[in-house]
Amino acid sequence: MPLDQLSSVNPTTEAAPGILTSLKELGRLAVPMIVSRAGLAAMGIADAIMVSRYNPSEFAALSLADGTLGRIVEVFAAFIIGGLVLVPRAYGTGDIPEALRIWRRSLAASIGLGLIGLLIGLLGTNVFRLLGQSAPLAAKAGTLSSVLGLGYVAALLAIGAAIFLEGIRRPVVVAVSVIAANAINIGLNWLLIGGHAGLPALGALGSAISTTIVRFLLAITLLICVLTVRSAKLPPSSQEQPPNDQHSLGLSAAIVQGVMLVLTSSLLIFAGWLGSLPLAVLSAIWTLNAPVMLVALGLADATGVRVASSDGSQTGLSSRSLLILSASAALAIGLLVISLWSLLPNLLAAILTTSASMRQSLAPLIPLAGILLLLDSLSFVVVSSLRALRDIVWPTAIEIATMAALVPVAFWLAFTLSAGVKGLLMAAILSAVCRAALLAWRFAWLTRHQ
Repeated sequence: MPLDQLSSVNPTTEAAPGILTSLKELGRLAVPMIVSRAGLAAMGIADAIMVSRYNPSEFAALSLADGTLGRIVEVFAAFIIGGLVLVPRAYGTGDIPEALRIWRRSLAASIGLGLIGLLIGLLGTNVFRLLGQSAPLAAKAGTLSSVLGLGYVAALLAIGAAIFLEGIRRPVVVAVSVIAANAINIGLNWLLIGGHAGLPALGALGSAISTTIVRFLLAITLLICVLTVRSAKLPPSSQEQPPNDQHSLGLSAAIVQGVMLVLTSSLLIFAGWLGSLPLAVLSAIWTLNAPVMLVALGLADATGVRVASSDGSQTGLSSRSLLILSASAALAIGLLVISLWSLLPNLLAAILTTSASMRQSLAPLIPLAGILLLLDSLSFVVVSSLRALRDIVWPTAIEIATMAALVPVAFWLAFTLSAGVKGLLMAAILSAVCRAALLAWRFAWLTRHQ
């Protein structure tokens, strides 16, 4: 259906689907959303593998920059995404003009937050020195943070446009755009990291430059797609609903993501204290998990769209039934990953690095990475469903509390018990178990009457 016919769609007229129809609808939404998130992960994976194979020390600097200050953009993105969860709710009632208004409110926030992120990135070297990193590592990571910061505005604009398009059930255009962005990113990496076609070999700096360029191209593409959406003439601003819900949901998501950034970044800081090799090993584990993690996020976001749309239109399966379907899919994906990670640790380690010492340290930890992935995948699905139901306080409190407990446990295992990177992973797994269990309890209580 052309985008200019969206205003004639009223999902409330659809008959309530059964389980099979709901599975098909979930799959129709989830597959392209999974492709787009896997594509985003693929860009990070390509950067990590190409830089790691070029030089492990360059990879350590890129991991420090991207895994700490670079993740500030995730906090800002959480604010944008948290508010845009209202888009599928508006679509569920057939109110396309309101969906467009919700997206438009996100534009100023994307630009303002992106500029704040750039300012933080420019202070990277000083920040890393304050965090106890060596002077050479801090200087290199600081330069990378500055370059990555230049693309934060574009990244946030692209994310907002993508979430809007997915919220009005047009995820395919997002998936296609992300696939094209991947191809461009790999090509630019090849040119800039190792130096080809007469260009200098820039290492990690080349990867950062490529990432920034691709973010701008992706933002331009997705913004053009959003601007093609047509709806009935917007009513005067006095008739618009106040943006309180959008701001509250966005602020809640940003707070959670900010706390998680600080706490999960502490694992990278701890690994940096252990040395460059442990830092590279832990970063490689995050790199390995990233594509599957974003598959789980795609499934979770599709679930959130379905739950919000169903709750807005009061048709279809209940929220609890939709969550059970998605959680079952997440569980199946997680068990498959655990099996592969346990059977092929040496092969996976060899793909991630050419360093013999790094492969030797990395391979035994890969099965633990699969367990962590399974637990986090289940949490993603539940959190997305809770936010779609506009439940703010409880999921925020649960995520912050379980992540706060992670830091002292990680320090104790890694340093007091001398478990090193394995201790950091074990602490993350314990935190994930508690988080998944508490979130599941909250959802069960909230939907107890269904």
